[in-house]
Amino acid sequence: MGNKFKPEMKMTRRSFLAWSAAMGAGFSLISLAERMTVEAAGVKSPEPASYFYQACPRNCHDTCTLISKVVNGRIVHVTGDPTHPITAGTPCVKGHCYPTWVYHPERILYPLKRAGKKGGGDWERISWDEAYTTITDKFKHLIASEGAETILPYSYSGNLGIVNNYGVPFRFWNKLGASKLERAVCSDAGKPATKYTYGQVGGIDPETYARTQLFVSWGVNHAATNVHIIKFINRARDNGAKLVEINPVRTPLASQADLHIQLRPGTDAALALGIMHVIINEGLYDQSFVETYTVGFDRLVAKVQSYPVERVESITGVPAAAIVEFARMYAAVKPSILRVGYGMQRNSNGGQMVRAISLLPALVGMVGVEGGGYVYINGDYWAYDWKALQRPDLLANQQVRSINMNEIGKALKGQTVETKDKPIKALFVYNSNPLAMATNTNLIKQGLEREDLFTVVVDPFMTDTADYADLILPAATFFEYEDINSDYLGWYVRLNQPAIPPLGESKSNLEIFAELAKRMGYDEACFQEAASAVIKAALNSGSPLFAGITYEALQAKHWLKLNLGTPFADKKFKTPSGKIEFYSESLAKAGFDPVAEHVPPAEGPEATPALFIRYPLRFLTPATKHFITTQFHNLPYIQEIYDGPVIFINPQDAGSRGIEAGDWVQVFNDRGQVRLKAAVTEAVKPGVVMSPKAPWHKLSPGGSNINALAPDRLGDMGGVSTYHTNLVQIAKV
Repeated sequence: MGNKFKPEMKMTRRSFLAWSAAMGAGFSLISLAERMTVEAAGVKSPEPASYFYQACPRNCHDTCTLISKVVNGRIVHVTGDPTHPITAGTPCVKGHCYPTWVYHPERILYPLKRAGKKGGGDWERISWDEAYTTITDKFKHLIASEGAETILPYSYSGNLGIVNNYGVPFRFWNKLGASKLERAVCSDAGKPATKYTYGQVGGIDPETYARTQLFVSWGVNHAATNVHIIKFINRARDNGAKLVEINPVRTPLASQADLHIQLRPGTDAALALGIMHVIINEGLYDQSFVETYTVGFDRLVAKVQSYPVERVESITGVPAAAIVEFARMYAAVKPSILRVGYGMQRNSNGGQMVRAISLLPALVGMVGVEGGGYVYINGDYWAYDWKALQRPDLLANQQVRSINMNEIGKALKGQTVETKDKPIKALFVYNSNPLAMATNTNLIKQGLEREDLFTVVVDPFMTDTADYADLILPAATFFEYEDINSDYLGWYVRLNQPAIPPLGESKSNLEIFAELAKRMGYDEACFQEAASAVIKAALNSGSPLFAGITYEALQAKHWLKLNLGTPFADKKFKTPSGKIEFYSESLAKAGFDPVAEHVPPAEGPEATPALFIRYPLRFLTPATKHFITTQFHNLPYIQEIYDGPVIFINPQDAGSRGIEAGDWVQVFNDRGQVRLKAAVTEAVKPGVVMSPKAPWHKLSPGGSNINALAPDRLGDMGGVSTYHTNLVQIAKV
């Protein structure tokens, strides 16, 4: 059976800081990482070295091409590919930490079985054979007794590899007939909203930004989420382009912008309609483009009359003069780029906000032109052969239930329509840490504590979710297997090479699901394919976008660019009318205003006045440069440079509560409470507070993270999350 196992170091912030300090904080990050790994390996001479190419698989627009340096079988240094136009030689601060991530002393290297109560921290090392047998015996029993739908896979963006995330795991779940997971956290409101307007989702090449004369960043903090793109914006500015930042928060880029429009959260649709009111009523729109390539302009004209700038000022908090200034600038300065971020659509009204904003480029004729356009997400350019990757035919036309991941706490507690009469009995978590990253985490914890829930977690680390598992399987890192990946801002497909063999007994998802399939008795050939075969099948889609992109070519060049040209240059749109739709019958049929409308957030003074009296602060939980959602929180260097957990509060709100900078405060609502350190700043408006998203519970003061406060309400389109429709109160501790 094996011996009881406990990690050698208890995961606490203090232990991480102590370890980091002991290593010498004076070293540069790169030299520190290389020194740590070389000395740990006992390597006195760093020669000879080998180099391998990876594609960073994090949920990040940049998807950097990395180069790992390996000495005596150990990674000693990771840097960016200097030849790649986007990566341009360096990853972000997190990417530089990768050697310490791979060789972290608390990395899980062997299968573990729970040896005490859930969450108790007692584990017993077991063999892979026992782990596989336990899982498949449980699955077979559940399928025979209660049905395969009682098994739920839970995965998201911990690893975006095409093979190990989007590909082979789905083959197994389709064959099994498990419940489907609706993976709708990030962009699933903005995607349909954009398609109602243009018929597809896909923006312009970031490498062409230098040709623009006006770059509008709407709801994006590039310094936190997309650092490599700033150089392209700066090239445009070097060529005389103006920069406008529209964001409820004063981001680093906003501090450099020609104009920063700081609106109230959740009011973006009203702002967009107010801007269009000015452009239309002053005759500043592109009449020829509108007449030729759009439909429903008369309906848009009628709609914007309800949004004079004085009313929009009262809704958004943006001075009417600033709205007029930007509207005139946007209509006059061409070409222009409007880039929309993902955070705003994580609101109860997020889809409708993105829809309203998406109309602006068409109004001024900035669609299908060099150096101009609308950018949301370039995911539609991932033209892989998804049927070959995921094998939906293995489901054999079964109709299985779908469970929205944004309601995972409710689902585990049997509080959704789908799970009320058929509870989830087995949860298989990989590429995710729901107890830290999902909403209403107190309810999720209650679900994970169920003794009748069989939970398997595949991860390199003992995450918050892993604490409540019955079995933990050690996950290989992307430095230890082959895969491919794609940008969702740039236009590249990138090969990921293994630099080292998997540490300990860790395995890739491909290996784990292949063996599970074999032990379940699934004999389809697809379950025994090597990564190279899966990659070849995925690339063989026949799409002209992938012309010349083959496995062999990627082996030789490491990354290749899609064959796209200028999006919408042909002025053809995949909408029902074949044109850009200011008025959308499809939108009306889905229950929305067929043009656009400002709908107040579901929590706020308009929708819930009584709740607003109790909790008068709008809580935003955006990304930060230090982490990618729950990832990297357990790295010593990151813990050392991150001055958190912190909450940003305006001086007016701080003063009325007797709060000063550095004070510890309690942030709370009906869903939970969390302890944070106050940072008093005008970077947020009065009535708005902000804290970076998703630290681990176990690394947070009080053992709870900010998502304990987040609602598990679904947004208006696509079942999206609503992290930012969240009212709270703050009190000094």
